[in-house]
Amino acid sequence: MNTLDLLQDALVGEMTLQSMYNHHAVNISTPPDVRQLFFQMRDAKMQHITELQQRIQQLMQQGQGQ
Repeated sequence: MNTLDLLQDALVGEMTLQSMYNHHAVNISTPPDVRQLFFQMRDAKMQHITELQQRIQQLMQQGQGQ
Protein backbone atom coordinates (compact mmCIF):
# COMPACT_ATOMS: atom_id res chain seq x y z
CA MET A 1 0.00 0.00 0.00
CA ASN A 2 1.39 3.39 -0.93
CA THR A 3 0.99 6.76 0.78
CA LEU A 4 -1.91 7.78 -1.42
CA ASP A 5 -3.82 4.60 -0.59
CA LEU A 6 -3.23 5.12 3.12
CA LEU A 7 -4.44 8.72 2.94
CA GLN A 8 -7.54 7.71 1.02
CA ASP A 9 -8.32 5.00 3.58
CA ALA A 10 -7.85 7.53 6.38
CA LEU A 11 -10.16 9.94 4.54
CA VAL A 12 -12.93 7.34 4.34
CA GLY A 13 -12.59 6.64 8.06
CA GLU A 14 -12.68 10.32 8.97
CA MET A 15 -15.74 10.89 6.78
CA THR A 16 -17.51 7.98 8.47
CA LEU A 17 -16.77 9.39 11.93
CA GLN A 18 -17.77 12.92 10.89
CA SER A 19 -21.10 11.60 9.65
CA MET A 20 -21.66 9.62 12.85
CA TYR A 21 -20.91 12.62 15.09
CA ASN A 22 -23.23 14.80 13.03
CA HIS A 23 -26.00 12.20 13.24
CA HIS A 24 -25.67 11.98 17.02
CA ALA A 25 -25.59 15.76 17.43
CA VAL A 26 -28.68 16.30 15.29
CA ASN A 27 -30.84 13.24 15.87
CA ILE A 28 -30.24 11.94 19.37
CA SER A 29 -31.86 13.55 22.37
CA THR A 30 -28.96 14.38 24.67
CA PRO A 31 -28.18 17.15 27.13
CA PRO A 32 -27.01 20.36 25.43
CA ASP A 33 -23.43 19.97 26.63
CA VAL A 34 -23.20 16.48 25.14
CA ARG A 35 -24.74 17.71 21.89
CA GLN A 36 -22.15 20.50 21.79
CA LEU A 37 -19.39 17.93 22.26
CA PHE A 38 -20.68 15.98 19.26
CA PHE A 39 -20.67 19.18 17.19
CA GLN A 40 -17.09 19.92 18.26
CA MET A 41 -15.97 16.41 17.39
CA ARG A 42 -17.75 16.66 14.02
CA ASP A 43 -16.04 19.97 13.27
CA ALA A 44 -12.63 18.57 14.22
CA LYS A 45 -13.19 15.65 11.83
CA MET A 46 -14.20 18.07 9.08
CA GLN A 47 -10.95 19.97 9.54
CA HIS A 48 -8.98 16.72 9.32
CA ILE A 49 -10.97 15.70 6.21
CA THR A 50 -10.01 18.97 4.54
CA GLU A 51 -6.33 18.45 5.41
CA LEU A 52 -6.38 14.90 4.04
CA GLN A 53 -8.11 16.04 0.84
CA GLN A 54 -5.47 18.73 0.33
CA ARG A 55 -2.63 16.26 0.87
CA ILE A 56 -4.21 13.75 -1.53
CA GLN A 57 -4.58 16.50 -4.13
CA GLN A 58 -0.92 17.47 -3.71
CA LEU A 59 0.25 13.90 -4.21
CA MET A 60 -1.91 13.50 -7.29
CA GLN A 61 -0.56 16.73 -8.78
CA GLN A 62 2.98 15.50 -8.16
CA GLY A 63 2.21 12.39 -10.18
CA GLN A 64 2.13 10.07 -7.21
CA GLY A 65 -1.49 9.14 -7.80
CA GLN A 66 -0.57 6.12 -9.86
